[in-house]
Amino acid sequence: MHRCAIVSVGDELLDGRVPDTNSDYITTKLSSLGLEVGLRVVVGDDQDKVRDTITWVMEASDMVIVTGGLGPTDDDITREAVADALDSRLERNEDLERLIEALFEKMGREMAPSNLKQADLVAGAIPLTARLGTAPGQWIERDDKYLVLMPGVPREMKNMMSADVLPRLDERLQEKNRKSSVSLHIAAKPESEIGELVHAELANMQDINVSYRARPGQIEVRLSSWNAQQLSGAAAIVRESLAEWLVAEGDATLEGNLGRELRSRGLSLAVAESCTGGMVGERITRVPGSSDYFNGGIIAYTYRAKQDLLGVSNDLLKEKGAVNEEVAMAMAQGVKERLNAGIGIAITGVAGPGSGGEKEPVGTIAFGIATREGMSSWKYRLPGDREMVREAASTVALALTYFYLRGGAK
Repeated sequence: MHRCAIVSVGDELLDGRVPDTNSDYITTKLSSLGLEVGLRVVVGDDQDKVRDTITWVMEASDMVIVTGGLGPTDDDITREAVADALDSRLERNEDLERLIEALFEKMGREMAPSNLKQADLVAGAIPLTARLGTAPGQWIERDDKYLVLMPGVPREMKNMMSADVLPRLDERLQEKNRKSSVSLHIAAKPESEIGELVHAELANMQDINVSYRARPGQIEVRLSSWNAQQLSGAAAIVRESLAEWLVAEGDATLEGNLGRELRSRGLSLAVAESCTGGMVGERITRVPGSSDYFNGGIIAYTYRAKQDLLGVSNDLLKEKGAVNEEVAMAMAQGVKERLNAGIGIAITGVAGPGSGGEKEPVGTIAFGIATREGMSSWKYRLPGDREMVREAASTVALALTYFYLRGGAK
């Protein structure tokens, strides 16, 4: 099952009205099982085109996942197209028919007869339960190949993928060779420098595939190999080389790891934000239970707000400007005191597109941390447009705090 493909069906995807987030999610989940997606295709709601697409994609792949086109309307034609592509037929599943009728009765809604087309399965298909909607999926096996049909609504697809598809795949992979992978998430270090370091460390390991996925302020280094023992050795080498900037592995997140560090030390955190406008606080509170260690944040965008809300002196702001490490430390100390936290962190900078009267170039961000033991500061020049700079700044702020707690970021 080495060759995987994803086919996304829908006019709204083809013309760009709706982004194809399903394919990203599926690719990530397949990767967690050691499966690589080599092909992703978007096709409109045209039965002949969907049929032809399924035909050639099946020829080129060992596994194909199709999303979309399983609903009750006239443009939901995936079932028919797949049956044609497999030279098969559709069969009405009486159990599914009763489930759909019962669902509408439970909702107190009159059911249009067209809804029952969702009970039509390709001959020999195994139905996949629709827990969050009315459109069941289908699991089809033909000649040692797998074809999976799932609804296009993201929340329905994700539920079906996690509850039904991944367990079935994992079971079938137990007796097959699978490609293993390790993902290391690195922050606050340029991609070019990471690439050079990894290349140098793994120069003599030919069976290791290395790929990179960049997001503002953070890089995912993904190592994969059919040789699990060699992969383990390569991962250990890269992990040690990048330890200073490593913020998470696998499905773990920087926000979650930072929360664990704070909780284990019995520390509370407060955030003072300027150019990021609350992004850091929002990311911290994505983690369930973050109220255990996150006291809150203050957005102080103007000079006056920095003075009134955080106690930064007017003289310091006039002398240094807002994009300054001393100002960042004063902001961190101010939010720490005002929100009664063990640690205060601060971000102030120029996100662009203009400088806003500051002397520093666009992308310059100052960071400060204040603790009971003292204060530290850093200054970074971050690339990209305004939103990229802001997102990168929020990542770097979290990463610097994480590094500081682990004894780094001195």
